[in-house]
Amino acid sequence: MAAPAPARSVLLPARADLCLDYANSRYWRGSEAPTDELTSLEDVLAWHGARTVVPAETLAAMRGWWRERPRIATTAFSEALAMRESLYRLFGAIAGGAAPSERDLGKLNRALSGTPARAQLRRMESGYAWQVPRLRPAVGDLLAPVLWSAADLLTSARLPRLRLCANDKCLYLFVDDSRTGTRRWCTMSTCGNRAKAHRHYIKNRQD
Repeated sequence: MAAPAPARSVLLPARADLCLDYANSRYWRGSEAPTDELTSLEDVLAWHGARTVVPAETLAAMRGWWRERPRIATTAFSEALAMRESLYRLFGAIAGGAAPSERDLGKLNRALSGTPARAQLRRMESGYAWQVPRLRPAVGDLLAPVLWSAADLLTSARLPRLRLCANDKCLYLFVDDSRTGTRRWCTMSTCGNRAKAHRHYIKNRQD
């Protein structure tokens, strides 16, 4: 059964680095047992809701539509995860000083072609948002803010500051906006302090 036609427009805020946030929803990627925030389509919907990038009523309509069509929902979840992994590989390659694969870049371009047109901006209390037709229960529509964020980052002056956390168990993606541009860790409170503690341990053993 086809998805319902758009009935009215919605506002989708533009969020910098949202694509990295989505790629990082599977974390501790270098460990034996990575942690995944997204284990179902419901998790993907909740992830968008928690970041307020898709209106709650739109998410509720999508949720209801997919719940009535579990087979379509299963396919949608697989597509959402595949897009996440493609984004991680794409940005991970760039952060490591390599060119992303044509396959991953092509996947992003095809996904972008299926998103609603960003034709108009509207002012909101917290800034500005894209006004688009009501989103269909489709992965391209749901992930539209993530996909736009990816395209915006790829074409921005911040791209050379894309980094992978230096902790080989973490491998978290981030943009280094520090003044010196020498940040190595996702956060000092986690991976940075662990590295310091490890160096201290090694030094004491050598002494």
